[in-house]
Amino acid sequence: MNNATLISRREFVVASLALGAAGMSSDGLGQDFYGGPYLIRIHAGGGWDLSLFCDPKVNQSGEVPITDWSREADIAWAGHLLVAPIANNVATFDRLGPKTLVINGVDTQTNAHETGERHTWTGAPDEGRPSITALFAAARAPEQPLALTSFGGFSATAGLIRPTLTNSRNLKQLTKLRDQSNGVDAQAESQLLERFRVRGLDLVTESELKSPWLRHRAQEYLRSHVSKQKLGEVHEILPDELEASEPVFDGYSDLKQQLQVSLLAFKSGLAASSECSAGGGWDSHFTGEYSQISFLQALNNGLTYVWDLAESLEIADQLIVIVSSDFGRTPYYNSFGGKDHWPINSYLIMANDPIWGGRVVGHTDEAQNASKISPSTLKVSSTGSIIYPKHVHHALHHYLGIDDYARSVGYDFKNTELYDFFNPALTTAGPMPNPLGSNVY
Repeated sequence: MNNATLISRREFVVASLALGAAGMSSDGLGQDFYGGPYLIRIHAGGGWDLSLFCDPKVNQSGEVPITDWSREADIAWAGHLLVAPIANNVATFDRLGPKTLVINGVDTQTNAHETGERHTWTGAPDEGRPSITALFAAARAPEQPLALTSFGGFSATAGLIRPTLTNSRNLKQLTKLRDQSNGVDAQAESQLLERFRVRGLDLVTESELKSPWLRHRAQEYLRSHVSKQKLGEVHEILPDELEASEPVFDGYSDLKQQLQVSLLAFKSGLAASSECSAGGGWDSHFTGEYSQISFLQALNNGLTYVWDLAESLEIADQLIVIVSSDFGRTPYYNSFGGKDHWPINSYLIMANDPIWGGRVVGHTDEAQNASKISPSTLKVSSTGSIIYPKHVHHALHHYLGIDDYARSVGYDFKNTELYDFFNPALTTAGPMPNPLGSNVY
């Protein structure tokens, strides 16, 4: 079969017009590669125990034990952050603390998994809003074929963008350049279209060149064609062998693989945001601290890995990472030695050497109840308000520069207090439990 028969005359004319127009004008027909910033969401699905991580709690005299680790150890400092001295928390945040803003005491107002996921990642408990990752991708890189890549866990786009749903191992096959309908190598098609680019413009009349319908077809064909070419480039840079999975309690974590593929997609210029899942069954009703410690170890390893790889790819300065979960876990153990659902949550927000890093804002008391916080000073205040996910998202919209876009599509947070989370001069000064169980200020 002659190569000239691989596409129909109509496709040929439209594609030629599109390629020619892209080469002759700068009216948006072409697709530039996206150069950042990039956003990664890491979701600890099931509900993490924050008393073992970034909101550590010690047992109180005369009260039911709240953590097993605090029977023999004290709360630790990792840089300017307070962490539980278990797993690899201290080593991780000694290194990554300057990149990290911890927001504690965020009330998700639910003990239900689906509602908690939705509230954490969209800023609202009700259905219908996009996740922060979808909103970011739609605002920043709506034309890119891998603008939003999702490796599992909660995802919601509100129709703003089409996500690429995949896992770390099948994206290599997904991006392979081949026309599945007729088995034609897409590279041959690309060469054919370029060969006849100028001749294609001669095949249409001047009136057809001005036709809105034809121009629209040309734009859509060009976007599709360029996207196929770009996906081929992603295919080439994805390694055949990905990072090894890490064993965790009763399973494994492939978080490093997800992060590896995400960063390579960012580096290719085809992606803006990624939704990753921290491995492990964090819904630990029937297991003690050892299961959560296993999951936290793998999560911390993933956080160290993502920043190391981002540095080697020279995109660390463009990267933002957000880590959270459905909600937290109860302050006390149940009869099975595990912990149940608790609505109070935390967020970790990370960037490369930000001026706002190494800080903790928000607060919970000894029993993990959220404290009221002043939006302007971030101090514990009886006249402040409880922090809800909408406050975190409202601040993130401003910080990420997508507030105008969110407003334009109706997903902003009007009439919501703007907490000054990213002000490096502010931290939350409130009562924190010391190792002896009394309060220090």
